[in-house]
Amino acid sequence: MHWSFVRLACGVLVGLGVAACGASPTPPGEAPAQYNQLVQVVVSQAEARPDTSFFWLRNTGPAQGRTLMLDLGIDHLRYDRGADVLCVWGGEGLWPAVGFLTAPSSGAIAPDSVGRLCNIEGTCTAEQSTDRWWRFTCS
Repeated sequence: MHWSFVRLACGVLVGLGVAACGASPTPPGEAPAQYNQLVQVVVSQAEARPDTSFFWLRNTGPAQGRTLMLDLGIDHLRYDRGADVLCVWGGEGLWPAVGFLTAPSSGAIAPDSVGRLCNIEGTCTAEQSTDRWWRFTCS
């Protein structure tokens, strides 16, 4: 009986992990306050750093950034201060990278350059999600 329970629990966890890996992040239109907080955290971190770009996984970066990434379902975050581009996404590898990008200072994005701007390989498409955010998919 003990092993049956362990196998059932592992099957449920694996099933949940697969479902979570294939999911896209919460759209900025559904959580504008949390996305605004995330942009503030990222910009303040960038101002305190000598390098012009950085990359966070959901378990790296400052505590507030990690919490926001987890709450929003974001696996990866890349900010390039020089290019004024913030990219957040989930997936990649077995699943397409699905996420959102914005220009925190200018609001101007070149949607045909998503892959290069976010440093994601593959073919990418983008469409405007809100007035400041673009939704993208790269496969």
